[in-house]
Amino acid sequence: MSPKYYEITMIGLFAAYGIMLPLWLIVQTNKLALNRDFFVSVLRMSLQLLAVGYILKYIFKISIWYVVVGVILAMIFFGARTVIDRTGLKFKGLGLLLFLSMLAGAGAVIAFVAILVIRIEPWYEPRYIIPLAGMIIGNSMNGCALALERFYNSVKEQHGLVETLVALGATSREATCKMLRASFRASMLPTLSNMSGMGIVFLPGMMTGQILSGMEPLAAIRYQLVIMLAILGSVAFASYLILILEQRRFFDEYHLLRSEIFNQ
Repeated sequence: MSPKYYEITMIGLFAAYGIMLPLWLIVQTNKLALNRDFFVSVLRMSLQLLAVGYILKYIFKISIWYVVVGVILAMIFFGARTVIDRTGLKFKGLGLLLFLSMLAGAGAVIAFVAILVIRIEPWYEPRYIIPLAGMIIGNSMNGCALALERFYNSVKEQHGLVETLVALGATSREATCKMLRASFRASMLPTLSNMSGMGIVFLPGMMTGQILSGMEPLAAIRYQLVIMLAILGSVAFASYLILILEQRRFFDEYHLLRSEIFNQ
């Protein structure tokens, strides 16, 4: 007997929005000044997901490799833009550095998992590759944002120390190596923390969704393990790449800090 699948009806979906009512009352009662953020976030999420749903429905039908690749590149591009907006850093060339870091870090992991681990046939099957890419790119984006912001602020706050070390003969890489290591560690901590609590403290969303849709728990767990390892690898690769590229961008050919970057 196959597991029963419960579909969420439109009435059920609208009922779910009822969760917002007590939350709104808490915000109003305590004067938390979150009304605008509260409703805008829910509205944006709803409209964006509905739009993506219709787009994916169309893409799933056509299943053309260059369309799928184009969608993934667009996801990486908008992920890079989101990092820039989130960090508030806008020095020249940052967008390209982020795009290249996420393309190399997340793109390589997506290809490896799709072709060699899950062995999707064909490799560009959009029903599998696009959700997979979304999870990997989204986490890479968060890792890059943490690494970028932490490293920039560290160098800016300790620019006197960096310049002193350079004046004493250190290269730009030697002068900022401790800051780079701390920034890389900060970018990895959220992923590592999630992995440590997974299974005992909480059940991950993807695995829960697969089980609710009827997949056997052990099969869902195998998928979750692969996804988490892919996320760990993509976050590490993308974060490390943006740190190395950022480090080089911060200094000129004489290993001096570029004043136009740190005078924002």
